Amino acid sequence: MSSKMILAVAASTILSLAAGAAESIDMNDPRRSVAREDNVRIDAQLSRDTASPGAPIGVTYQIQNFTATPVAIADKLSAASYDEDQRTITVSIGSEVPADGTMPHMVTIGPGEKKVLRAAAIPSVSASAMRDTLGQAPRYVQVKVTILRDLAPFATLRVRQQLSDAQFTQWMENSDTILLNAVPIGWTSHDPNATVDASQRIARAQGF
Repeated sequence: MSSKMILAVAASTILSLAAGAAESIDMNDPRRSVAREDNVRIDAQLSRDTASPGAPIGVTYQIQNFTATPVAIADKLSAASYDEDQRTITVSIGSEVPADGTMPHMVTIGPGEKKVLRAAAIPSVSASAMRDTLGQAPRYVQVKVTILRDLAPFATLRVRQQLSDAQFTQWMENSDTILLNAVPIGWTSHDPNATVDASQRIARAQGF
């Protein structure tokens, strides 16, 4: 076997192992948070225990559906905000209100099923908080996940198709936001990309 082929096989094996590792949550990780509402359980794990300016907060999360009907999540939609009073970064996953009134990409979790997904978002943090002056830097991260509990009104819609007024109202009525417990996080004000190579920068840009 040529050296190029050996390297290709090795690279493929490493990628497969990495992908497999991403499909689980470490239940003993101190960066894990959890919540359960109306027989839907969500576990979330931060990709790192330190945040920094301009760096995305990466989250691996698992949804377990213990109900008798499917639920769904707009998995491509995520955002992050920062509350200086609470010193908490909130990572919001899913959609309480569909953007532009159109159908987002959805992942369905059937009855008795669980799925592991990823998300990342960059919070907007004030200059004073970034410098950690007056104790304003982030100290916690809280994940909230919005799921859709009744899928029937949207069964025939395609991604990016416009919702009718009735469907828009039904979305708001059937969406459920689940708030997980906040977990502590460290804060560093230096550039997280200053001492990493190109491959690491790509991973960090994705929050992982």
